Amino acid sequence: MERIALSSNPELAGQMLRYGVTGIGLAALYAAIYWAGATLAAMPAQLANGAGFVAALIAGYILHSQWSFRGHGRRGGWSWSRFLVVNFAGYLLNCLWVWLIVDELARPVALSIVPIVTLTPLFTFLLNRRWTFA
Repeated sequence: MERIALSSNPELAGQMLRYGVTGIGLAALYAAIYWAGATLAAMPAQLANGAGFVAALIAGYILHSQWSFRGHGRRGGWSWSRFLVVNFAGYLLNCLWVWLIVDELARPVALSIVPIVTLTPLFTFLLNRRWTFA
């Protein structure tokens, strides 16, 4: 297993910083579309979640492939299919958060945004680094 030591691995530290900066913007985009759809437009929460996912997916691939993971890995080109698999797994995780928090626990939509913008990005960072952009 790869040991993560940021002080001795400036490339990894740079990737994590770029991923974090990009991720904050993408999480804000995702959350805004999800929240607005579920609350202001009165869409079903899972449908609004899907709309946020699609918007963040398109923007995320462009930003992560061109900036967050630039120069990482051996592939000369991009891997759209791997990126889709990783992000679909993240989307399914977000569906779980929405189902659990909004549907099962009957808590506000805003509460489900907490794991969507914290836990899911950590999960997808690890998968993107090790598989998508490796």
